[in-house]
Amino acid sequence: MSKILVVDDESSICWGLARLGATLGHEVRAASSAEEGLALAERERPDLLILDVRLPGMDGLTAMALFRQVIDESPIIVITAFGDLATAVKAVEQGAFEYVLKPFDLHEIRAAVERALQMCPAEAPSEPPSLEHMLGKSAAMQAVFKRIALAAASDAEVLLGGESGVGKELAASAIHRHSARRDGPFVPVNIAALNPSLAEAELFGHVAGAFTGAQQARKGLLVQADGGTLFIDEVADIPGPLQVKLLRALDQGEVLPVGADRPIKTDFRVVSATHRDLRRLVHSGEFRHDLFYRLCTFEIELPALRNRAEDVPLLAESFARRFGGRQVVLADETVAELQRRPWHGNVRELRNSIEHAVVLARQGTVMPSHLPAPLPQFGNRWGEAAETDGLYRAAELLARDLMNDAAASGAVYDRFLQALEPSLLAVAMDECRQCAPAARALGLHRTTLKRKLQRYGIAADSAE
Repeated sequence: MSKILVVDDESSICWGLARLGATLGHEVRAASSAEEGLALAERERPDLLILDVRLPGMDGLTAMALFRQVIDESPIIVITAFGDLATAVKAVEQGAFEYVLKPFDLHEIRAAVERALQMCPAEAPSEPPSLEHMLGKSAAMQAVFKRIALAAASDAEVLLGGESGVGKELAASAIHRHSARRDGPFVPVNIAALNPSLAEAELFGHVAGAFTGAQQARKGLLVQADGGTLFIDEVADIPGPLQVKLLRALDQGEVLPVGADRPIKTDFRVVSATHRDLRRLVHSGEFRHDLFYRLCTFEIELPALRNRAEDVPLLAESFARRFGGRQVVLADETVAELQRRPWHGNVRELRNSIEHAVVLARQGTVMPSHLPAPLPQFGNRWGEAAETDGLYRAAELLARDLMNDAAASGAVYDRFLQALEPSLLAVAMDECRQCAPAARALGLHRTTLKRKLQRYGIAADSAE
C-alpha cells in the first residue's frame, strides 16, 4: 500500500481521487492548498503527490520546489484546467512525472497513478493485488486451482486465457504468491493502457535525455520486476517492434533502456493474459510465433462464470459481505435468480450487480428486485464477427437479425439501441464513477443520463 497526497481546492476532484486510490489499495490524504499540503507532507512523507496548478495562496508550480525538499524523489503528477505550453514546460523542468489536463478521464489518471507508483525508486516491492480471493467449488475451478499450483511450483512462463471479467489478474497474483518468487515484486502492466508513443520507455526504461521531457533516468517495468513476476495483461496488444525487444529480453535476461548503450541484467518471470485467440493472431502474422511459444510454456484457461453456475452463490455471498457486512442477506429467490443469469460479463458483472443490490437493499435482505437488469449479450455470431471483422460487422449482424425478426417490426431502432446502450453506460459509470463526468464524456445532460441509468438498472453514484 502506498501513500498518496492530493492537493486540489476542488472537493470533487479530491473525493474522486480518494475513491480511485482506495480502489487501487492505497491510502489517500487530501489538502485544499499548497500550504496545507506541505504541512501534511512533512508529517508523513507521501509516495506520490498529485498537485493542482491553480490553488488559493501559493500556486502549485511555485510549491513544487518546496514539496521536492520534503518528499525527495517521490513522483509528482501535475493537474490543471488551464493547460498551456509554458505551464507544461515549467512543470516538466521542475521534475513533474506527468502533466494531466482537466477534465481528465478516469482511465487516464488511473494509468498515470499506476505508472508513477511503479516507477517510484523508493517504493518497496508491492504485494500482488487481492480485492478478493479466487473462489470456486466447481470441478472447472478445482482444475484451475490445480494448474495454478503446478504453475507456481515452476518458473515457466504462463499464459492465462478466458473472457473478460473471469479473474485473470487474480490468477496471476495467486501464481506469484505461491511461487518461489513470492518475496520479489509483482509488477502488473496493461499493454492496452500504455501510451503508444511511450510504451517502449515504460517497459524497458530510459536514460536521462533520451527524449524530450526525459529529465531523469527511469527504470522500466522489466527491470522493476527483477527477482519477481511481470504480469502482462492484454499481451496480444504488444506492438510488433516491442515484441522483438521483449523476446530478446526473455532470451538474454537483459534489457536495453531507450537511449542507453549498455544493457541491464534482469531476472523476471512472465505471466501474461489475453481474452483473444493468440494462435489465430500468430497465423495471421499479427503476433510473432517465436514470442508466442516463449510466453506459452504453460497455459491456464479460466472458465466463464456461466459454465460454473454452482459457484455463483459462493461468490455472491462473498461480495455481499464485502460491500454490506454480515447483516446483508441474499434471499433464496435472489440466489436462484443469480444462478439463472448468463453472466456474460463474468465475475466482474456479478460483483457490480451485488454492489448495486446492496446499495438498494440498505443493509437488509437483497431481493431480486434490487438486482440491475442483466447486460445484453450479442450472441456467439456477433462476438465472432467483432473478433474477426470488427465491431462494425458485429453491429451490422445485430441490425440484420432485428430487421428479420417479425417480433421486432416497428421497434427495430429502439431494440438496436437497447442492445448496445447499456454496455456503453455501464462502462462510462465504471470509468468515471460519477454521473457528472460520465455525462460530459458521453455528451449527455446529467438528468438524461440518470434517467437512462435508472431504465437499465445501472447503479448511479449515490453521492450525487
